[in-house]
Amino acid sequence: MRDEEIQEMEHDAKNGAPERFDYDNLWKTILHHFFWEALKIFLPALYEAADRTKEPEFLDKELQKVTFDLEGGPNRADLLTRVKLKNGEGELILCHTEIQGEGGGDMPVRMNRYRQMICLRYREEPVGIAVMTAPRPRGEQTSYRWERFGVRVLYEYINVVLMDLEDEALLEEENRVGLVLYAAKCLQQSGNDEEKKFRYLRRISTLWAERGWNSDDKRIILNAVSYLMNLRDEDYAKRIVAHVEVLQMNQEDREMYVSVFERVYTARGKEEGLREGELKGLQKGLREGRLEVAQNMLRDGMPVDKVVQYTRLSKEKVETLLNK
Repeated sequence: MRDEEIQEMEHDAKNGAPERFDYDNLWKTILHHFFWEALKIFLPALYEAADRTKEPEFLDKELQKVTFDLEGGPNRADLLTRVKLKNGEGELILCHTEIQGEGGGDMPVRMNRYRQMICLRYREEPVGIAVMTAPRPRGEQTSYRWERFGVRVLYEYINVVLMDLEDEALLEEENRVGLVLYAAKCLQQSGNDEEKKFRYLRRISTLWAERGWNSDDKRIILNAVSYLMNLRDEDYAKRIVAHVEVLQMNQEDREMYVSVFERVYTARGKEEGLREGELKGLQKGLREGRLEVAQNMLRDGMPVDKVVQYTRLSKEKVETLLNK
């Protein structure tokens, strides 16, 4: 049984609405499902120290309770996780994924506030990890510092900057979250240029096809990549589908990939067709309505010129109604 975040992500995927997609929830879903792989990239030392035979305990609901007022509501991209270490001890991990870019406010201040609230709740310090998947303001501090009258506070946490991650580490075959992070990195490098996005996505598609992951994992990763690298040009999307169709992969994966990319444009086409149909229907209704009004006006003896003035029908059209 998949967790509710995965189900929500797939529900939005089936409805083909990348513009409305919840990117906070996307990152939370990815980090939940591929937690150990993410930890290996973000903090290798803790990954090695952890007892990975024990399932991590996700404390998201608890985190929402203690941080609700800090950002005007729960931040769904934040994870609070307890893991068991090989020495038998437990470790709290706070992972904040920043997707808001420069609009996200002062990162060190927010990280320190999260830390303070968690310490009050659990009476222990969390290992703090801040993951920047979007550019931050130039010159922003990477640690929290406070000083008053000789009293000093210094809080240093792990800063993971997406653009600083090595492609080689992200593209390790056994690391599934790495391919999603690589896609996010490519998106930044493309600057939303459709041609560049297409080229990056072509490589990502090839890598995805070559991976021996199970179908559920491949579907989650593909949905995430398709939203991050959303091609808005239908021609490029069709070229990606054509590229995938010649790759060596099993039929199930091929159908999965094609359906994910075609659904976006199929959904858009249906939506545009619906809007066009509604518009044509409305126009038809207005025309028919004006004709009916014109006929009634003529029956009441109103002059043709007046009927033309009130209904905005052509004089020729109104005159044809006189014989009906």
